[in-house]
Amino acid sequence: MNAPPSGTQASRTQVSRTRVPVILNPAARNGAVAKRIEPLRKAFAANGLEPVLIQSTSEQNANDLAAEFAAQNAPVVVSLGGDGLVRAVAAGLVGTNTSLGIIAGGRGNDFIGKLGIPKDIAKAAAIIAHGRDRAIDVLDLDGQICVGNVSLGLDSAVQEYADSVRRIKGHWVYLYGVIRAIMQPRRIELALTIDGESRGFRGLSAGFANSGRYGGGLKLSPEAVLDDGLIDVVLLKDAFLPRLGAEVVAFTLGQHKLHPHIHFGHAREILIATPQGAKPVEIVADGDAVAHTPATLTIRPGSLKVRTPASQVQ
Repeated sequence: MNAPPSGTQASRTQVSRTRVPVILNPAARNGAVAKRIEPLRKAFAANGLEPVLIQSTSEQNANDLAAEFAAQNAPVVVSLGGDGLVRAVAAGLVGTNTSLGIIAGGRGNDFIGKLGIPKDIAKAAAIIAHGRDRAIDVLDLDGQICVGNVSLGLDSAVQEYADSVRRIKGHWVYLYGVIRAIMQPRRIELALTIDGESRGFRGLSAGFANSGRYGGGLKLSPEAVLDDGLIDVVLLKDAFLPRLGAEVVAFTLGQHKLHPHIHFGHAREILIATPQGAKPVEIVADGDAVAHTPATLTIRPGSLKVRTPASQVQ
């Protein structure tokens, strides 16, 4: 009979785990992400995983790091942060066989809500270990990858107000931003070309959705599908206060049938510009200001693999 393994050998056998790269920004949210590192280590260990923690120094650095791991044929690369970091890591994985895993660390965490990934670290770690890979679409804004939504107008003001307050948490901070934004609404004027058809627009907000969620659970397009190969077009037209206030709040909560000043449609390519002589308009992607008009937005069908719950319904 063979002798049992020594204590050291047994220990090594017990702790043999699959190494998984985890890209994070420890300074994000004033250090809140850093506080999730130790719970993440424990949750990974409970699922037979070992996190390889890599600190990103910028969005481009996170993109490059993810691309390097994909080139090394890593099965999965994990983002520990908010939707902005998810976007950066996803950009490095688009068009590869490496899946994006997500551990929530942001304020809104809207993308995981659409995918059915919980904010709880232990449950999210179990999905990374035992979930299934799903191919989804991404938005391409002049070469910049966006996983959730691209918007102009109201969302810029909402984001400014939301970022200015610290005491309000979760999606409530975005509702606060909506209320503040509509008190002094900023109208925008755009010259859109939607799948080759020119369309002028003057109103409060132009949204182009992949996930359809933003602001910690608010709904830009409740019926948006992540793998239909289409961009959901949502144009919020002009109206007068106080009717505007009631309708915009209903709109952000997903009650779009109560809003008569809204246009819905679908597209595969959208040229976003302003009329001749008008100032450029800021473009927000996944909660961050990333560009100004003019720009071209397209959809890249099924180009990103994401690790999702095994029981998720398509």
